[in-house]
Amino acid sequence: MNTLSEQQVVAYLEQNTDFLINNPDLLDQLDVIAKQNGTVSLAIHQQQILRKKNQDLKQNLASLIQTAKINESIFKTFSACQRDLMLISNFDELAEQLNTSISKALNIKESRLLRFNPALKNIVSHRLCDSKYYLGRTTQDEVELLFKQSCQSIALYLIGEIDNPLGLLAFSSDDPLHFTPSHDNIFIDEFVHALKIKLIELN
Repeated sequence: MNTLSEQQVVAYLEQNTDFLINNPDLLDQLDVIAKQNGTVSLAIHQQQILRKKNQDLKQNLASLIQTAKINESIFKTFSACQRDLMLISNFDELAEQLNTSISKALNIKESRLLRFNPALKNIVSHRLCDSKYYLGRTTQDEVELLFKQSCQSIALYLIGEIDNPLGLLAFSSDDPLHFTPSHDNIFIDEFVHALKIKLIELN
């Protein structure tokens, strides 16, 4: 008598999904082993799998909704900041307004708009030489140059070009994971470009 392989049984059941419905007595003879719960019926095991998949889907959906809300908040905040660029013609006033608007709306500890000066040269060459932004942890010396208070993670954006920097836009957070390299910069990139044009006008 030929013995069916597991693959053959699986293939048959996949092609005949009503097999167990048409042979209900077989369910009473089928048991699977769950490492934590002992022996459970196939129906219960299937329910557990479906429940886990449903929980995963709910978590994924909640994560997508949360990301969408964050992106919407970022978009609205920087749209408002764009209007500030058009209305304010004094650098110090602009820097103060951006700090107030961005910090409050995006739950950021500090938002700093800094004119480029020689003291910032090492930060630019160290953090921004490969790309025009940096997100992550930093040193205490850099924190003291960029911010008024201590922090655990930063986001740093170069305004201008690496060989002709005009300024820096810097954000800080007490959460070491608030700013990470995986963050999307799409909305901020457009605002940094607008800041470049504004700083050229103010110089």
